[in-house]
Amino acid sequence: MRKTKWAVIGAGNGGQAIAGHLGLLGYEVNIYDAFEETIDAIQKQGGIHIGGIEEGFGKIKIASTDIGAVICDADIIMVVNPSIYHRAIAEKCAPYLKDDQIVFLHPGATFGAFAFKKALEDCGYMKNITIAESNTLIYACRSVEPGRADILGKKDRLLVSSLPATNNKYVCKLLKEIYEEIEEAENVLVTSIDSTNPIVHCAPTLLSTSWIESDKDWYFYHDGISQTIGSFIEGMDAERVAIGRKLGLEDDKNLFTCVKQYELEYNVKRDTLSEAVRNNEAYDGIKGPKSLNTRYLFEDIPMGLIPLISVGKQLGMKTERMEIIVKLAELMLEKDLHENARTVENLGIEGMAAESIIEFATNGMK
Repeated sequence: MRKTKWAVIGAGNGGQAIAGHLGLLGYEVNIYDAFEETIDAIQKQGGIHIGGIEEGFGKIKIASTDIGAVICDADIIMVVNPSIYHRAIAEKCAPYLKDDQIVFLHPGATFGAFAFKKALEDCGYMKNITIAESNTLIYACRSVEPGRADILGKKDRLLVSSLPATNNKYVCKLLKEIYEEIEEAENVLVTSIDSTNPIVHCAPTLLSTSWIESDKDWYFYHDGISQTIGSFIEGMDAERVAIGRKLGLEDDKNLFTCVKQYELEYNVKRDTLSEAVRNNEAYDGIKGPKSLNTRYLFEDIPMGLIPLISVGKQLGMKTERMEIIVKLAELMLEKDLHENARTVENLGIEGMAAESIIEFATNGMK
């Protein structure tokens, strides 16, 4: 049986780890990045050195800054770029996509599949492709230099769904060739609402500004999420969960609190968020940022909190804690974080009731 052909978009930490591991497993894999230095290093050595829990050398067929050359013959196009670049990636891919290809946003962040589909439609692209997304990145990983990546850990649970959800079983069967940890989610609303980086990252970053602007090393989860801050985050999380319920998700079936997620993904069972993160060995040694110019704010707010707020308001839900964090960030950073944020308008769901959004996620039709 012919092996699946892969294209990986993005050669950062996650992209190099994923592409290298795919090559190590014997798959045909191409990789794209906009940075010539990274691509040149991979091309020169013919692949990526992998260390950590997986070790070896993964061959890469094509490493290029030409996205068309990278994706043209791929069965699955895995986008591992930060979500702030998803729209630009969709615009670059649009001229080269072919019928029946799968675009897999790994991860999709919040409503990533909706955003990618709307970006393609805005480019006039109407062909028959499936857009899939995961709730998170499968690996904890670091690229120590171009052409080398360390896989430090692997999650026990990776939720995946496709748009439309009618293609779920086909997509998950292909992806399970690589990731047996995949659990099929009912639709992309499940994977989107399950993405909790915006909930866990934004508030501790802003409320740890004194640590960030000091000369001291500090630990994001251990120092940044005290009991009081953790309690506030749990209140934000309750707003996320309420939006999930409105969109048809069910508690403890496909909708989980942050605290419960740590039990499911890391086998850490604690009563509070602060206790859960501090007892998660995967977080040991993770230092906090040294600048407020961090993806914890500049990605997780416009691609995470703002779309949750936008959808929540359209559905008549309360999002006051999320709104407080967004406003505080804009005031402290002196920047409009709404400018390029995901909203109901650029998600293609403006004016739609909850039932219509659920139908769109299920069948891909409005």
